[in-house]
Amino acid sequence: MSILCLAIQVAFVVSIIAVVYYFRLYKLHGISVKEWKEMQEDNFLMRELLDNLPIPATVKDIKNDCNYLFWNKKSQELYGVSQDDLIGKNASVLSPEVYAAFRQTDDEAIRSGRSDTTQRLMLSDGCEHVLSMHKQLLYYKGEPRWLISAGMDITELQKTKEKAEEANKLKSAFLANISHEIRTPLNAIVGFSSIMAQTEGIAEKEEYNHLIHYNNMLLLKLVDDILDISKIEAGHIDLYPTWFCLSDLVAESAANCRAKGEGKLEVRVDKPEQDYMVELDAQRVKQILDNFLSNSLKNTQSGCIDIAYDVTEKGIKISVTDTGCGIPQDKQSVIFERFEKVNSFMQGVGLGLPICKSIAESMGGTIGLTSEVGAGSTFWVSLPCCTAPAPKLVYESRQSTTSIPNPVSSPSNP
Repeated sequence: MSILCLAIQVAFVVSIIAVVYYFRLYKLHGISVKEWKEMQEDNFLMRELLDNLPIPATVKDIKNDCNYLFWNKKSQELYGVSQDDLIGKNASVLSPEVYAAFRQTDDEAIRSGRSDTTQRLMLSDGCEHVLSMHKQLLYYKGEPRWLISAGMDITELQKTKEKAEEANKLKSAFLANISHEIRTPLNAIVGFSSIMAQTEGIAEKEEYNHLIHYNNMLLLKLVDDILDISKIEAGHIDLYPTWFCLSDLVAESAANCRAKGEGKLEVRVDKPEQDYMVELDAQRVKQILDNFLSNSLKNTQSGCIDIAYDVTEKGIKISVTDTGCGIPQDKQSVIFERFEKVNSFMQGVGLGLPICKSIAESMGGTIGLTSEVGAGSTFWVSLPCCTAPAPKLVYESRQSTTSIPNPVSSPSNP
């Protein structure tokens, strides 16, 4: 911001000099032809200098309803109004909103001699702009006469600042949340390990071992998510596309989901009659699908979870539909943002879906959802890829292979 302040201060120095030269006609009498020409050259130079400043600069006549005496090129670009349309008129030509905002800061500058403000204004391009404005009152023969103004459109700078502030807030929330998410499985691992060491019953030991393994997996998933998000922030997502049987991958994820649901939910798979081989990073595709299923398990107390997938000449589309609590409309627009959670009491740090989105986009695909509160949600991902009917050998053995017939098609570059 110091550079911005310096630029505005420099602009004001130039503006003041220009105004002094511009209105020197009012107090010079009896000058020679040579002096007159020199004065004209000086006035032309200062006027051109002011007109070509890289920031908006204006001069107003406070004795005449703050009508504009000067309106430089940058002002024309920013406000969309030419000099011919504004000179001799006030800011009401721009818009009622701009006129009211400028009038307020003009009055403040006239009362106190100057004003420094940051204003959000809707301009002629239909967009909201953030303007940093400085206004200075100039005197002539001891009386206030002109009001000069210079400023800068800091819209993009403000957006960057707001994004940085939001990112800092999210990271602070993430650090607070991650400490809890790490401590919970660690406490379980330490606690059950201690109990198991003092337990003699085989059945009890198996139960404790299962709980320790479950919390180990939670901790591993958390570490994997943190590593993935670090790679994404660095712009590096590793993809290793290979040919694999999509139905095998879906069946494996469905089986894992059933096991985690412990029979409380029905997990169904709606698949095409024909098995297909697809060329994608199988691990990343499974990561997306498993995340969809994990969210459905967390948010569905009863009913079912349906997995569906479709294979076309251009790629695949996988969807997971549940009968859970659903997602409010205001949360749907941010659910794929980092550290966002529908329910703050739900386990997780809010990284899974953002990671899925980044993975899908890096593969040239798209991701989305439809949801209604109380009626459940559908999460889907669409990925372009080469596809081919699965060989009969693969269909019978249910095993993936890298030896396949020529693919049906190749997707167009995203």
